[in-house]
Amino acid sequence: LADRKEFASTILWLEDQKIRLYSIEDRENLRNIDNPTMWEEGYVKYCADLNMPPLETQPEQLAWILSHAVRLEFLDDPAQFASINSKQGAHQSNGKQSHQQVQSIFEGKINVQDKAFVDGVRLLASKLKVPHHPNHLLQLEAVARIVHERLSPAAKGRQPIMGTPFPFDKGNDVVSANDPALDMPMRILRLLQIQSLRGLQTHINETIVAVQNLTANPKTDTKLGKVGR
Repeated sequence: LADRKEFASTILWLEDQKIRLYSIEDRENLRNIDNPTMWEEGYVKYCADLNMPPLETQPEQLAWILSHAVRLEFLDDPAQFASINSKQGAHQSNGKQSHQQVQSIFEGKINVQDKAFVDGVRLLASKLKVPHHPNHLLQLEAVARIVHERLSPAAKGRQPIMGTPFPFDKGNDVVSANDPALDMPMRILRLLQIQSLRGLQTHINETIVAVQNLTANPKTDTKLGKVGR
């Protein structure tokens, strides 16, 4: 959310609808979206009252507040999500699994809960602009993915993407007209799905070309041929 008003409106919506840390009267400063000074003062106090860890960027702060809101939503009625949890079960990625995976990579030689290790992960994530997450091992997974996709030997020869960014926020393909806060992330998820499908199509095309190169130019040994009886 690059626009200040959009960021402030999102914070206010989360507090009004999901978090509800303050009483309605105490949310007055957060409602002063058109007054940057007053809103900023209220927002700094709000972050302190939420016990938010020190985060530098707005995307990191928003990611933390969203995670907090989701956690509160779950704790309000855990039974509502019981069917989802039972279906995902062992397949979902949680903190315990991440701890075991990372610990196995380092063969037990590094304590992944050590403060120096955690601080190193946080610093690396900050350098790569990975949003904050309470579980530093999940942040480490995101860092590893970015390094693999952007800094690996295969990625070095990849041509940079040029051109004008797609204005997905201005299209007519509205997903949820009655809920703008839902419409934006749904558009983003749809574009990510399209990107994933394009990547799959590229791999399929490369496989087809490789097979055609083998079948269209077969190598034969003429010494094995026989003419006549």
